[in-house]
Amino acid sequence: MCGATKEDRPLDVDHIIPRNRGGKNELANLQVLCSKCNRSKRDKDDTDFRGMVAIENKPDCLFCCNEVHARAVEENGSVFAIEDRYPVTPGHVLVLPKRHATDVFSMTTTERTHADELIRVLRQRIISEDKRVLGFNVGHNCGESAGQTVMHAHIHLIPRRQGDMENPRGGVRGVIPEKRIY
Repeated sequence: MCGATKEDRPLDVDHIIPRNRGGKNELANLQVLCSKCNRSKRDKDDTDFRGMVAIENKPDCLFCCNEVHARAVEENGSVFAIEDRYPVTPGHVLVLPKRHATDVFSMTTTERTHADELIRVLRQRIISEDKRVLGFNVGHNCGESAGQTVMHAHIHLIPRRQGDMENPRGGVRGVIPEKRIY
């Protein structure tokens, strides 16, 4: 799920469909997860991670490389955060799954939960470090026609300060300028 190996942490045998939801103790329902991912998956998620590509197995993806992971400012289970190389405002960060996922719709339930938790942690950190931050834009682009340029899921957390834009009304609706003000 996160790309960890036995050298990183203990590995567990996980029931894809949890036993308390009718999952069987048979090979077709078993997968190997690191102990941390297995604990976070619990019995709420029935994602089969066996065929999914771990971070080190997708070398042609800009975000699936060790250099990007080395820039992590924070991690939470199956996701991590980096500073945006082209920030919209100071403090702009990206939250990415460790596993290659094309967009937010291909992230697992566990990855989305971890991302949501990490976004809340980062939000609190940003607010405590910069009292001028009064709001945030949180978003993701899914597909080239929506402006996605790196085909690896990533969620933007953009701190906003009073006066950083003349008229911020409409927020993310501004991706189509004539639809921003309503």
